[in-house]
Amino acid sequence: MKQFPRISVIIATFNSGRTLDRCLTSLRTQNYPQQQVELIIADGGSTDRTPAIAKKYKAKIIKVPKEKQNAEYNKGYGLQYTNGEYILFIDHDNILFHKNWLKKMLRPLLLYKDLVAVEPLRYHYDPSLTLLNRYFALYGVNDPVPYYLGKADRMDYIHDRYNLLGKSEDKGDYYLVEFDKNKPKHLPTLGANGFLIRKKFLNKAQTAPEKYFHIDINVDLVKLGFTKYAFIKDDIIHLTNSSLISFLKRRVQFVNQYYMENLALRRYSVYEPEDRWRLIIFIFYAVTLVKPIVDSVRGWRKVKDAAWFIHPFMCFVVVLLYGLAILKASLKNLIQ
Repeated sequence: MKQFPRISVIIATFNSGRTLDRCLTSLRTQNYPQQQVELIIADGGSTDRTPAIAKKYKAKIIKVPKEKQNAEYNKGYGLQYTNGEYILFIDHDNILFHKNWLKKMLRPLLLYKDLVAVEPLRYHYDPSLTLLNRYFALYGVNDPVPYYLGKADRMDYIHDRYNLLGKSEDKGDYYLVEFDKNKPKHLPTLGANGFLIRKKFLNKAQTAPEKYFHIDINVDLVKLGFTKYAFIKDDIIHLTNSSLISFLKRRVQFVNQYYMENLALRRYSVYEPEDRWRLIIFIFYAVTLVKPIVDSVRGWRKVKDAAWFIHPFMCFVVVLLYGLAILKASLKNLIQ
């Protein structure tokens, strides 16, 4: 049926049993014909319950070469096995919190044939979530660096209207957004945690597994003139690891893996030369703490939650850890 096109859902996993069951339940209970929803689990060699959970929900398990596996590589690898007209990228720790989520995401793509992809506008805020998950939802990012460089992928709960990059038009249930072909790297960090894209457009980007990065494919497409996206006025639940220490370790690993080791393969970086002054200003904010504290107070006035006040600490620690990681990598290059 035309109103229910086939959607292939790609989920990258590696020992993801902690959250995968809730993720797949939310997909399989959507108010959408399940024969039109293809679940593809691109797994990097899990030794926990991940494969058993995937089979329970009749997902196709794709075994990714263990020595190459990482979240981005797995997505590109799984893409080769898709049969849908649309591709939905969901992380294993994402949950669709209502049954009409898929329909709502798909609607603009059916209305506008030149629309590339859609994303939910915000991360879902729920007072019952952990302190860390509430913090990420309230600010709309997992990292304060893109937040202060103006490249956040979701709206925070401080603002009431679209304030992300791109020229926006309010269409009621969603914002139509057009990016500038002449500034293809001037994009939010979009492409993950609930990203529905037309496959025929996706195929025009560099999607080989070793070149697949969720933000980079959008740089490829905007360069080619495919510039129209939509942000649905809806949320997605994102459950990160509840331990602050383990989260910070993962962020340093992410920076090393995707911004240093694979730099030659990247087409996008959160930091570009044109962002120099923004980065300097962010470092000043992080060290002095004044601006992060002011933003925390602004947020608290909108939503009364102590999670806002993690922000000054997170800004300071991120600058410290990323700085040490960059210094270590620079010294390693000098020695070599």
